Amino acid sequence: MVQSEQSKRRIGALTLHFNDPVLERRYRESLRPFRHAVMQMLSLAGSALWIIFTLLNALTIHDRSEALLAVRLIAIFVTTASFITTLLLKPGRWVEPAGFVMFAFNILCLTLVVATMSPISLPYYSPLAISMTQGIVCFGLAMMSFVEGMLLALITIFLFFITATVFWPEPALVILFNLTWLFTVISLVGIGAYCLDRTMRVAWLRQVDLTAAEERIRVLLHNILPPPIAARKLRGEAVIADNFSAASLLFADLVGFTELSAKMSPTEVVGLLNDLFARFDRIVARYGLEKIKTIGDCYMVASGIPNTDPEHLKKLMQAALEMLNEVVKVRAPDSGTLSIRIGVHAGPVAAGVIGESKFTFDVWGDTVNVASRMESSGVAGQIQVTDAVATALANIYSFDGPDFIDIKGKGLTRVWRLNPACSQIADARSAIDANAHLS
Repeated sequence: MVQSEQSKRRIGALTLHFNDPVLERRYRESLRPFRHAVMQMLSLAGSALWIIFTLLNALTIHDRSEALLAVRLIAIFVTTASFITTLLLKPGRWVEPAGFVMFAFNILCLTLVVATMSPISLPYYSPLAISMTQGIVCFGLAMMSFVEGMLLALITIFLFFITATVFWPEPALVILFNLTWLFTVISLVGIGAYCLDRTMRVAWLRQVDLTAAEERIRVLLHNILPPPIAARKLRGEAVIADNFSAASLLFADLVGFTELSAKMSPTEVVGLLNDLFARFDRIVARYGLEKIKTIGDCYMVASGIPNTDPEHLKKLMQAALEMLNEVVKVRAPDSGTLSIRIGVHAGPVAAGVIGESKFTFDVWGDTVNVASRMESSGVAGQIQVTDAVATALANIYSFDGPDFIDIKGKGLTRVWRLNPACSQIADARSAIDANAHLS
């Protein structure tokens, strides 16, 4: 498989094409905007040069060949039209053939200039100099592929031979030396174009690999961190720490997991937790919440961070209800049912990224500690919340209580347990589901 991939990425020794047609097409597509810009500039330069030499002829040499003037006027019209076309059209598949045809047309026109000019112009329009210029432009400035440049260079050599033997015949020895000079110049420029073309392809491949690696890093980072935090990390922020005045936290923990795991193999334990937490992950994603982490059999979720949300507590509570419903669908290896405790609290938190390697997105503050205590002191199969949560959701849910628990640093604290049998829950689910889809 690896060898096959490497084979596809190989570059042909002569054609300089990738073995993989898809890769070759992608490379050509990536060059089109650049080739379009080059074609635009060379069309403008070509039009300007045709005009300059036409005016120069009229002011100095006074070659009265009507055929020569006609060739120049046609060349001016076509190159100007090419320039206007490049301004009007966006880069597309037409760029490659159009660029090749444009250069072939100019080579033909230059040959016709030599063929139609009068003897008075011959000292000023050396066929050899014109052909050398054409060959250099084909390879050096046109930004064509090596194969395209080579074809145009062969056309240039052939037309020079026709010029030197038919239009303006030269002695055989002169033709031989001129052809040798022309071939030498074109060969040297061609070697440079060959190296440049190959280097550009190798550099493009490396850029493709780099882009793919960056995308993999981005995907992995988004799996570890919330997308907004991942984007900030990719921009180079070393320390990320934000305060949120209103957020809510949920802790869910399997009841009796220690005793249950003692009866299971490590593979079974991991499989069980993976099944359960994968279900929780889908619930969290559906409501746009943020999974913070798992610690053993404990699952921690935040709402309202890193993106603030006025409905954060409602969405978190609906997710908690779905978690209670989902856990009964997971069976232990002994076919026993599972049960979880859930604790919820809302309030201000701090959130940020910890560490320089293997970093994680985490939350801190008194709200986190209280939410954790809601879970650890809760009852199996129920959702225990604080006064703040019960008050905020009193118009949607009904709560049993209050009870009092002792929280370190706070003393006796009033808590409530959600009554899942209340008739208002179904209406709340529908309303919040609609809200979740809109967001």
